[in-house]
Amino acid sequence: MIRNLDIQNIRAIAFDFDGVILDSVRLKANLFIDAYDEPITPSQVDAIFAYQSQHGGVGRVKKFEYFEKNVFGRRVDPEKVRRLASRYSHLLMQRVTECRELPGARAFLDRAFASRSLHLVSGTSHEDLVKIVADRGLTKYFVWIMGAPMGKLEAFRAIATAANLQPQQVLAIGDSITEYAAAAAFGMPFVGIVEEGQANPFPNTVLVYQDLAGLNADWE
Repeated sequence: MIRNLDIQNIRAIAFDFDGVILDSVRLKANLFIDAYDEPITPSQVDAIFAYQSQHGGVGRVKKFEYFEKNVFGRRVDPEKVRRLASRYSHLLMQRVTECRELPGARAFLDRAFASRSLHLVSGTSHEDLVKIVADRGLTKYFVWIMGAPMGKLEAFRAIATAANLQPQQVLAIGDSITEYAAAAAFGMPFVGIVEEGQANPFPNTVLVYQDLAGLNADWE
């Protein structure tokens, strides 16, 4: 057992993608700025980065809706949000090849894949997520790949239901409060990933590692 985590009881693992498997958190934060073709003040940039850091698992459409209303103080125009999300997707597919896999990610996938069903649950749009995962040769690891607009709680419930598992048998691994809150609401165990030097957003009861290499070293 790893500090309140009963490994033997875990039958499935639901991974977040950005900040857990792929080193893409900073890239995606910058893309929200680059998607706007208008001047953005430093305080607005800070507000966008702050929201992104706390809500990494939220889909881009909902984020742009939030930015339009709460950062820019504008009425949410669905057509403008659609254009922003489309530009974001275009920029993402251009730049995502620059991102490396995080330490230990592939090794832990290889290890866990041998004995448990693995799933990918991300705030990245489903279409983009499927393509990025395929381009990196990661598709083979996952039974289900689920991106936005499906929410984390909905995805976690679907995984447990499809496999006839109890919530306690499905481990969620993520780097944001979004995943933690969904896992807690469903009664799932959770492991947080917090990059070295970054503030830990999770309660002190949550087991935290810098990357999957650390979790892999403790896994038995």
